Amino acid sequence: MFIDKKKVNNIPIYKRSSQFKVSIVPQNGGVFSDLTTYQNLNAIADLVIVEKKERLFKIENMISKFELDAVKFIKAKYLSGGQRKRLSISMALLSNPKIILMDEPFQGLDLISTRSLQETIVNLQTEDNSRCCVISDHAARDLLNISDRAIILANKKIIAHGQPKELIQNEDAKNLYFGNTFNIN
Repeated sequence: MFIDKKKVNNIPIYKRSSQFKVSIVPQNGGVFSDLTTYQNLNAIADLVIVEKKERLFKIENMISKFELDAVKFIKAKYLSGGQRKRLSISMALLSNPKIILMDEPFQGLDLISTRSLQETIVNLQTEDNSRCCVISDHAARDLLNISDRAIILANKKIIAHGQPKELIQNEDAKNLYFGNTFNIN
């Protein structure tokens, strides 16, 4: 694997994270269930932000930005799926990553939460055009609606890559993944 044209396979994951500014939003979890929203953010901020004033500012900024004010002092185990996902993303952003890896971010979300998360992901990239979101998900329609480029994998091989409209026309992608009736509109 290459990041900024440097092969990183032999670099330990924790060093890749800090050296190349990589953060992850896991498919499930990613939050401490017995901590409040604020405590979750503070736990991560304490690790990645040295200055206390900046740490407190960033925590409050994430709470506001991801509309978590109403659940600031609620334990994560009581949050809805969408709230937990927003909390997990806000925790991942505390370190100012340039690459955000998201594993199946739309899983288990209702339609309204999915649309809100799509908007959040698009905004993450537009507010900082040097930031890249890499998303692995089976929800092709939800993913392709917000992607600039995508890769279709089958049997551990890349079978198609490109812009979403190109992918849905690709014969290999149709045969192995989408089928003939798939559409992203």
